[in-house]
Amino acid sequence: MQILLNQNNDIIAYAVSGGIEREGYKTLTIEDNQVPDSFRELFKPSFYIFENGEIKLNPIYHEETEKVDPPQVPQVDFPTSDEALRRMFSSMQVQIVQGNKMVTQLTQQNAQLSQELVKLNQAIDDIKEVGKDENVISEV
Repeated sequence: MQILLNQNNDIIAYAVSGGIEREGYKTLTIEDNQVPDSFRELFKPSFYIFENGEIKLNPIYHEETEKVDPPQVPQVDFPTSDEALRRMFSSMQVQIVQGNKMVTQLTQQNAQLSQELVKLNQAIDDIKEVGKDENVISEV
C-alpha cells in the first residue's frame, strides 16, 4: 500500500494498488501488517498520522482540518434579449458558411494532389518500361 503524507505526516490519501503521488507531498510504501484493521473503513484525510514507522490516530485531528471548499463556478453572463440571441445565431451561421467553404477548398486541393500523384506514378512506370535509369525522370 502507498500512503500520501503532508508536511505534518498526516495521511491525506492512500492507494491499495498502483501508486499515488502529488507535488509537495511525500509518498511512502508500507506493508499491509503496518495498517490498522479499521484504517480503510474509518479513513478520512488527516484522521491518521504516520509516526515512527506506524499508522496511528491523529491526536490533533479535527473535522475541519482538511475541509475542502467546493470549486467556485465562474459567473457567466448569457444574453437575455431576443436581439442579442439573434446576433449570436447570425454570427454562428456566418462561421458555419466559412467553415464549409474551407472544407470545399481543402477537398479540391486534395483532388488536385491525387491527380498529380497519379501522373507522377504513370511517369515513373513509363520510365521503367522504356528501360531508362530509374533515377532519371522526364518532365510530365
